[in-house]
Amino acid sequence: MWRMWRVIDPRKAIVLVGLLIAFISTSIHLIQISGDRYNINSWHPDTAKAAAAKAQQPQNAALPQK
Repeated sequence: MWRMWRVIDPRKAIVLVGLLIAFISTSIHLIQISGDRYNINSWHPDTAKAAAAKAQQPQNAALPQK
């Protein structure tokens, strides 16, 4: 194991891993808040009310045909 650190600079490796974790966590966060498909906060009362209200709304009307 110690030979690996002779090839890879430990400071750069730690910074790279930190940036990778920050990128992945930011991506996951943005995906979850981007839409209802990935909404995992259905336990929150406001979110549950909004989802119920949205389910009761009628679908959009069809586009007129030419």
